[in-house]
Amino acid sequence: MYKPKKTESKLLIYQKYVDLIEYGYKLLIKYPKYEKYALVSEVKRNMYQSLKYILYANKIANKYNRLDILNRLDAEIAMQSFLVRFSYKNRYINTSNYYEWSKRLEEIGKILGGWIKSCLKE
Repeated sequence: MYKPKKTESKLLIYQKYVDLIEYGYKLLIKYPKYEKYALVSEVKRNMYQSLKYILYANKIANKYNRLDILNRLDAEIAMQSFLVRFSYKNRYINTSNYYEWSKRLEEIGKILGGWIKSCLKE
């Protein structure tokens, strides 16, 4: 099992996003076979890319470079929200799964917004 480094484990957004990935994976298994190489792979790619941006932004010292990465992360989270909504509209996930996934994404978005504001104040 993967054990995060001390700096990663202190980052709240990292912990929340790893939980989101675990939750999403349980749902993606239930998608129809014909979506495995299209929608499912896009959701997975999006989740991995977002996690990479979180880790990368945490390591950058320059606030302008960090803001650039955080804005990219914000766009990826917006894309993931669209993909979840698309999955719900096509009935690949049920209403409770949609609300839970959306709630988790919204919470991560709020944490990200706070991180962006703190970078702007520096």
